[in-house]
Amino acid sequence: MKIIEVDEELYQYIASKTESIGESASDILRRLLNFPLGISTKMESEDKVVDEKEEGVLNPVVQTSDAKEEEKPVVVSTRKQSDEAISQVVKKLRALLDSESFQQENKAVVRFLNILSVLYRANPESFAQATETLQGRTRVYFARDEGTLLMAGNHTKPKQIPDTPYWVITNNNSARKMLMLEGPMQSMQLPDELIDEVRRYFIAN
Repeated sequence: MKIIEVDEELYQYIASKTESIGESASDILRRLLNFPLGISTKMESEDKVVDEKEEGVLNPVVQTSDAKEEEKPVVVSTRKQSDEAISQVVKKLRALLDSESFQQENKAVVRFLNILSVLYRANPESFAQATETLQGRTRVYFARDEGTLLMAGNHTKPKQIPDTPYWVITNNNSARKMLMLEGPMQSMQLPDELIDEVRRYFIAN
């Protein structure tokens, strides 16, 4: 594999074209240029998808030129939540979404962290189970300490989720942040319409 340098503007453009968690810059460029994967790269990518699906990684698909549609995130169901527990999370999350501070916030990372904070505080046990299902073979998205996330490299930009013992990686665009929220929310059995409401703050129509 060769290493090339690109300027910041070009890097941001490539990053903005990401369609799935774990998609590398090489994969993105191949897709944009309609350039098929080489034999060795394709075999390696297919092995990675199989391995990470078995471990419950969030959206581990590597997009190829003949893919017809984007794969959905892999969500491993947690223990069945009571209607009361789900209702409690829904109530607190809706209160956040309707708050003036959240509505006026224009930084995706702040909204991202605030939503994760509410999910944890509303149901810590369910949140713990949900985030544990998003760990992959080579990538960790959530951890209880900064060091675990830094093991994947300083570029992960880990931040502590406010008022929780959890840390999360933040070196991703808004679409990826939504995928990282969607997994836990689905695993915590929140209603689809609430997930769609959250999605509007991270993915432009």
